[in-house]
Amino acid sequence: MLRLRFLLTLVLLICPWVYSYGQLHFASVHGERGYAAMRGMGRLDLDNGLILTPSGGYYRMSDSEEDKNGAIAKAALLAEYELTDNFRLAAGASYIPKKLGFQNVGYGIGGRYTLCYRCGIFKYPYIGVRVGQVRYRVDSDIRGAALESRFKTVSTGASVLAGGEMGRFLLQTQYDKVIKYNNKPPHDITSSWTEIPFITAVVQGFVSDTLAARLAYRTRWVTPYAVYARYRYLVRGDRAIAVAAGLALHVGLTTLTGGVEIFEPNREANRKTYFSLSASTEF
Repeated sequence: MLRLRFLLTLVLLICPWVYSYGQLHFASVHGERGYAAMRGMGRLDLDNGLILTPSGGYYRMSDSEEDKNGAIAKAALLAEYELTDNFRLAAGASYIPKKLGFQNVGYGIGGRYTLCYRCGIFKYPYIGVRVGQVRYRVDSDIRGAALESRFKTVSTGASVLAGGEMGRFLLQTQYDKVIKYNNKPPHDITSSWTEIPFITAVVQGFVSDTLAARLAYRTRWVTPYAVYARYRYLVRGDRAIAVAAGLALHVGLTTLTGGVEIFEPNREANRKTYFSLSASTEF
């Protein structure tokens, strides 16, 4: 039922702009003990400098009845405006409704600048910056027990993005840093939704910083890619690693992608493996 509501919401968001052009993208991952996640995105170019990107997703930790009924969902909207061919401003917001004693609201602004058409070996090199806040409300601890009083905190963070093309290679990098939590989360409180750049699976825990890179080799029919990410948890202070690899198949305006995502590949006790499938089409 949650999956059906998620798909219907995306359709309702996209219908008003059927005469625009853009892209539709759906991705899903499945892992151990019935872990499942789905993401959807519609990028809509209204041909007047304004680009709207509604998105949504959900995940459940396992296929147990408790987790099926307690899947965490997220909705977001990003609005971008092209001031010039090289410079774009953006503002966005996201919302996670209350589920399993957790909810949050996020918002931020940013910009992206394309340095030139070609700079040495790079084509369309770009840099970008984003700043924003996320407001968390947590009513239960990591074991699911109700807290005596609701825990609230606000994180203020920034992201730096950079990338470009090198012949057939496409490089994307992103660094996320939480500058401040106005109320530091204790060890028995966790975030139920944490995203790692270029990774579809959702993880849990408050993260202080993340550095990720994605490298792809584009050809007419197929595009293999690889992702490497390092991130650090706020409470424990230890670093974790996530890697991903896959292959995209291009058929006309449609792209089908299959891949694998592995968290903690070097720590067998903590290792988690997910298999991903996605489909994108342009219109």
